[in-house]
Amino acid sequence: MLTLQRLNCDSSWLISTPEAHLVIDPWFEGVQKNGPGWFNTQWLPDYSPGYKALPNSFSVFVAFPFTDHFHAETVQQLNAKGAEVVLGFKGPKAYSNTIHKQGNIGPFYLEKIGGHFLHSGWIIEVGGKRIFYTPHGFSSGNNRMPEGVDMWIGAVGGYVLPFWLGGEIALGFKVHQKTLHAMNPKYFTRTHDLQKPGKGLVAKFGKSQQLTDEQDSILSQDSRFIPLLAGQTFIIP
Repeated sequence: MLTLQRLNCDSSWLISTPEAHLVIDPWFEGVQKNGPGWFNTQWLPDYSPGYKALPNSFSVFVAFPFTDHFHAETVQQLNAKGAEVVLGFKGPKAYSNTIHKQGNIGPFYLEKIGGHFLHSGWIIEVGGKRIFYTPHGFSSGNNRMPEGVDMWIGAVGGYVLPFWLGGEIALGFKVHQKTLHAMNPKYFTRTHDLQKPGKGLVAKFGKSQQLTDEQDSILSQDSRFIPLLAGQTFIIP
């Protein structure tokens, strides 16, 4: 049995088998800052089960270096509890375990797919099941579209900054639907695309592209769509 639990309203997840548990991009406390507070400060807007939902033993995988994925205070707390922390990028010396393209964390096999760093994704395979994690949307570039995906965890809405602040961060609904058609996963859920309260330049100039009523209807009528709020769990059959 493979279960997926959402650990906050942003993009923290717990993937569990009966024998092993993997926490993805944990952010359970405090604010998130990129640089000084005047540049970007955000906080979680809603309930987060966070630490309370964690099993006694687990590993941590941080997929992206941005502080809403690699949240220093949370990762430090989990590391102090004895969790193995593995990064999908070259990070601080305190966290030397990294997977750049493919590798294993216990029974979990991870492989990076995609041509664009921000819009790439991670295949997480365990027990014959395949999860695809793309919190900013997916651009395959010259790479293959993943096949045999049991659960796709991806951003549905979009987020755009001026080019001098980073440009298009999340690719939005139209790209999501195109990828959904091409990949054809058994199930999919959304992540990392809800508006978070914040302040600073990013909050001032960023534009969150929330779904229209028509787009929301298209999403909700797709039988493969599994809406998960913070704390909710889905058993992947």
